[in-house]
Amino acid sequence: MDGIMNVLSYILSNKKALIYTTFIQEEYYKAASKLSAEGVEYRVATLSNTPSVGSPAHRYDYNVEFKFYVRKVDRHKAEEAIHR
Repeated sequence: MDGIMNVLSYILSNKKALIYTTFIQEEYYKAASKLSAEGVEYRVATLSNTPSVGSPAHRYDYNVEFKFYVRKVDRHKAEEAIHR
């Protein structure tokens, strides 16, 4: 279901430039906070990955991928904000 919603969101959104991807929830919050502080509008697509039991991803809870998208004209500003 995530995939269908992500495709629809992508088609209907003006935020299509992928600027950041993470599997770590703490990094998700940091990136979102930095973008908001700079006034950059963004959208986040999430993809649930169900790893097999015993895999490194299962132990560290890296089962959700967060992808940040911004408008193409905001790409440079967004990348600078995230990597400060």
